Amino acid sequence: MILFILLVWIHPAFSEDKKTTQKTSEADKQQFTFRVPVDVVVVNVAVTDKKGNPILDLTKDDFTIYEDGKAQPIHTFTLESYRATQETEVASKKPVAEPKENEAEEVTYTKPRMITLAVDDITASTYEYYNWMIEAVKKFIQNDMGPADQVALMACSGRVQYPFSNDKQLLLDEANLLFKNLNRSVSGRSTCPILTDLQAARIDQDINDGLSLDVAIAETLGCLNLPIPTTTEEQQSQQQQAEMTAKAAARMQFQEMRYRDLTIIRTLRQYIRSLRHFDATKSVILFSDGFLTTDLLYEMQDMIDQALRSGVVVNTVDIRGLYTTSLQASESLMGASRSDVLTLLTSKKPMMLSDDKLAQGDSLYAISHDTGGIFYNNSNDLYAGLQKISQRQAFYYILSYASPSAKSDGSHHKIKVAVSRPGLELTYRNGYYSPKEELTFERRKKEDILEAMQAPGNLNEIKIGFSYNFYQLDDLKYEVALLTNVDIHGVRFLEEDDRHTNLINLVIVAFDENDKYIDGLEKSIDFKLTQASYDELLNRGITSKVSFQLPPGKFKIKAVVRESAQSKMGSLTKAVEIP
Repeated sequence: MILFILLVWIHPAFSEDKKTTQKTSEADKQQFTFRVPVDVVVVNVAVTDKKGNPILDLTKDDFTIYEDGKAQPIHTFTLESYRATQETEVASKKPVAEPKENEAEEVTYTKPRMITLAVDDITASTYEYYNWMIEAVKKFIQNDMGPADQVALMACSGRVQYPFSNDKQLLLDEANLLFKNLNRSVSGRSTCPILTDLQAARIDQDINDGLSLDVAIAETLGCLNLPIPTTTEEQQSQQQQAEMTAKAAARMQFQEMRYRDLTIIRTLRQYIRSLRHFDATKSVILFSDGFLTTDLLYEMQDMIDQALRSGVVVNTVDIRGLYTTSLQASESLMGASRSDVLTLLTSKKPMMLSDDKLAQGDSLYAISHDTGGIFYNNSNDLYAGLQKISQRQAFYYILSYASPSAKSDGSHHKIKVAVSRPGLELTYRNGYYSPKEELTFERRKKEDILEAMQAPGNLNEIKIGFSYNFYQLDDLKYEVALLTNVDIHGVRFLEEDDRHTNLINLVIVAFDENDKYIDGLEKSIDFKLTQASYDELLNRGITSKVSFQLPPGKFKIKAVVRESAQSKMGSLTKAVEIP
């Protein structure tokens, strides 16, 4: 079953080279029948007393979770915690914290951390904030990164994708290149009139708030430098001209803004999904000056849901720091000589600027709140924010239940969580959106493998290894033979008619040193094993031989394996130099 869509997406030339495909079983010809797992809703619940102290001794029976007013059976229940692992604690091998009297025994703090420092260079209103952010990132890497921590750097535009590393110097070198590599093309905005993003959205969506369009028209009258009308007809004509100009400007600004907002949400979702197979305490720290999600609530909740499913806490840092909503001289008031226009702008525009800033920050708050992270804002000391996030000692309960919704219609479902103990305060997500379409087995598999290929590190749920050798075919080409071995210990096989069954997919792709796709292939093996054959496979693993024809040079070979019973995955990346 060749993954044409997957590999063509990586590089269109793949479809033209039939020699890169191999067929290893009859699974190509028949529909695979393993059941796709039931949709699971995951809810992180932080529980504190009135003083804000965490409550750690609750049990599954203390919780009741409701969806759309109906109680749901809780399927899984765990108490999770994370805290920075400091060098002195690792060196002495002492526990990070002594458990308190009411603290559950399973709470630990020394689990390795995987931290992604993500920069929103898609929706940024200006790149002037980047320098502050980069200096904070460098201080964090130098001073707060523990020896067991793995840190990755990424830009939402895709211009920076540095994989997880514990090498401080390499990370600092990459951080020094951030400003050069980030996208510095800021969002296009109208200059006459100057519109806030929230104002542009309300005008374009014809939301009559009694303010947005009126202020835009008044500002347009001022920036067009129209003469003061002497007749009613002139006044109406100018009003119509200003309204048309303002609406056209609002439409252009809103369309670009929505495209950028949707792009960053989808980028974050895809990146977060690629982290779900890593076994570590996973967090993303997003640096952004905010974006609007007024008509992208489904997409936002889908991204948040993916973070919860992947065990990723998303923290957000508002890189605007302390900001003002006072009007600047450049903001079109210079042309507003008419007293009526000037009065309206000076009295209403500051409030609209404030509303826009708050709305932009609401998305950052929602992402962090619903995933159990911190929203750091209203401070110019961004490094202090990183320290606060890093040093935070967090405790939260993870509850899951099977979604009772049978329809894939994108509808919203309300969540309510209650505890039996009185006087406690709960923080959790307040709902989710059901999928807009059915997720088939084939689509799920292709998405998993594609994101494993793009993941910023090796997945570790399934152990995989490979070795290689090469020999020269001619002056311009070498035959590279790879021997891969997949360890299936820990991989669940289903029991069907006295057989151990599972479908294993193995994808191997070669990239050049600039991460450009060179060659790739995929094998699908449909196992239906007797007990004896299964025992033998446990001992020797799955061995596969593949070969590529490559020119001399430096390459990166990435192998991804996926099993279908539980969707576990493993991957391995190796540098190859020929000759």
